[in-house]
Amino acid sequence: MPDPTSFCGLMAALRAQQTLTFRALAAKAKVSKSLLSDLETGRRTPTVTTAAAVDRALGAKGTLEAMADAERRAALWAEAGGRRGEEDPMRRRTLLKQGGGLLALGAVDALSSRLSASESERIGAHRAIRAAHGQMDNLAGAGSIYAQALDHHRSITGWLTSATSADERARIAALASDTGGFVGFLTYDLGNPELAAHHYRTAASHARLANDRSHAVNLMGQQSRISADQGRLDEALTLTDRALEIAGTRAHPAVRSWLHAVRAHHHALLSQAGANDQSHAKKADVDLHSAWTLLDVAHDGEVPPYIGYLSTAELQKWTGHTMLRLGDKNALKRGRTALDEAHTIWPSETVRGAAEMLTSSASIHLASGDHEAADAVISTAVSIATATGSARNLRAALAVQTRLATT
Repeated sequence: MPDPTSFCGLMAALRAQQTLTFRALAAKAKVSKSLLSDLETGRRTPTVTTAAAVDRALGAKGTLEAMADAERRAALWAEAGGRRGEEDPMRRRTLLKQGGGLLALGAVDALSSRLSASESERIGAHRAIRAAHGQMDNLAGAGSIYAQALDHHRSITGWLTSATSADERARIAALASDTGGFVGFLTYDLGNPELAAHHYRTAASHARLANDRSHAVNLMGQQSRISADQGRLDEALTLTDRALEIAGTRAHPAVRSWLHAVRAHHHALLSQAGANDQSHAKKADVDLHSAWTLLDVAHDGEVPPYIGYLSTAELQKWTGHTMLRLGDKNALKRGRTALDEAHTIWPSETVRGAAEMLTSSASIHLASGDHEAADAVISTAVSIATATGSARNLRAALAVQTRLATT
């Protein structure tokens, strides 16, 4: 089956749910059957006009049209040298400016609620929509899909209230924890940490209802990031300690790897703040070692969608974050190496997240006294944060740019 996070995969899922033959869909979309077959199997990519026609015929309310636009822009970046290991930051910045805004996604809750489908098919449709929202966020930022993602999450929680059995509640709660956690992240990225923390806590309660230990502890880790950003370092560390205690060895190794990386950063922040416990630096190093060890087994099987971003590049980013906070000469050298590696292999489709990585890279070059290297990347970080509307990343990038200008 095609990947449901792609245009062809979501098209196939929606056509199947509506039991439309290629002939029937061709009549509605006013395109040929052979073209539709080629689109659904990925043999051809849709033009803007064709994507819009298929979107209208399937009642996707702009979702398919926006996904096709996102895939087109990702292909343009790749053709322009945006592949892993070949990316020119200034070229990427130019493409970001030229790319324009994504087409707005429609009211997706109406899409699945009117389908005549089994519960599993309906859940599958919602998961495909959630994946499409995630792709839009990566490419264009939280603001491009926040309203749609929130409406989608509310449709899931509304469905949850009507569940008639414990099994049904658990299955829908698993979906609600995913969409709720995603809304929490979008809210955080747009600059409202208090509301984001509320979304994370609610999502964690849904994860517990679904008996999903891995997602529950992952959401605790997300809450700890907010606490750390607001200077509540002891609270942040307590949250990750508790999350890893609950995780034990039963939570997914990808989640445990990420939690260790986040806790390493919390220890480094406490060390930087001059906490009385002088062992924080050593504990940070131990946590990073655990994170990298777990990464080796994190992808030996199905990875939950909410932690699917975990990768070598992601852990190199967290290693850089941690080493920057530790701040001594050896740590800064190690951090530069990690962030240079992250920059080299950073996924070209993860545009918004690149701002955070580049800001950390500029910070560590600045801390090492290399102003030229810092200046070479911070303007790109500011540009990406601006283009994707990331208040969190823009605030951090501008702070580094100001320090650079006044040093």
